Amino acid sequence: MEERPPATDAALATGVWVVGEQYGVRDAIDRVDTAPDAWLPLQGRPVWPIQERDGSLVWPERDWRGQWDTIRDEDRTLRPGERRVRLIVDESPDPRTRTPTVWAPGERPGLADELVCLGRQDDATIMRWVEEHGFVGLRADPREWRESVEEIRAALAHLGQARDLVHAIRQLTGDALRSETERLLSLPAGLFAELKNDPDQPMSGPALARMFGIAVPEGTTRWSGAGAHVQALYGLSAVLQAPLERFLRVQTTIAPTGDGMRLQGAIVAQGPLATAYLETLDEASWPAITYAGSLLRIDWRTPRRCGRCGTTFRPKRRDQKWCSERCLWAASKARHS
Repeated sequence: MEERPPATDAALATGVWVVGEQYGVRDAIDRVDTAPDAWLPLQGRPVWPIQERDGSLVWPERDWRGQWDTIRDEDRTLRPGERRVRLIVDESPDPRTRTPTVWAPGERPGLADELVCLGRQDDATIMRWVEEHGFVGLRADPREWRESVEEIRAALAHLGQARDLVHAIRQLTGDALRSETERLLSLPAGLFAELKNDPDQPMSGPALARMFGIAVPEGTTRWSGAGAHVQALYGLSAVLQAPLERFLRVQTTIAPTGDGMRLQGAIVAQGPLATAYLETLDEASWPAITYAGSLLRIDWRTPRRCGRCGTTFRPKRRDQKWCSERCLWAASKARHS
């Protein structure tokens, strides 16, 4: 029987993102989202005032009968759970009458770190980025026409938390890793260290390892090094869970083979923020963490994908992102252009 060709990599950040021709900023009011599964502090359904013919501003509101009414801007006060936001709105003409500008977030190297840095900048910098690249993609909707600056900051801060955890897992070990994980997850200082010697505690390294299906020798009270990494990986999985559930989807795609084509599944990330989370998930899987008895071993030479061309390669250094000098040079040039 003829051997089937190998499947192409399924972890693909695909799809293009639309950039609007014109954006504006409006003062708006959004409500704090208290839903149990909310990962952003705002609902993302803001209201904004309407300008009357005389130039005054009024806020549309529903009265106690459910009928629409208006309130003058000077009389509008914040109700419990409301927050004033700066809303960025796409004011471009109808896309059916023009050729939109598009780009592929999956082809932009270092996008995740770029977005984390963006979330720490001022409003003007965020606005300039949106004007150049389109919305961040908080709802992974290519047809999105509004995002508030406050939503963008919250989403990118959440992304930064995940990436800081990835960096800590790469660079730290033992109690230093536990302390950094506690800080990033806003847990009480010393919590993981207190639990590490009690394998019956559900948050101890051995207990978490058994929950993941990793065999831990019976009677193990100290699991040198491995427990801290298991605790950190558990924290990282919790941070990534909500965004990945919202952003990533599996869809069918037609892939070429040696003599034709076939149908296969692909993981799709739509938009810059979704692509950044897919990049973070990919980087988090780089180190192969194994153990023998009570000894931890991290294999940094596990094959990984090049951040520029997507080629799978075996790194020579633990922080190597590019497969060759050519890709390193191209990524550096793109970053400074």
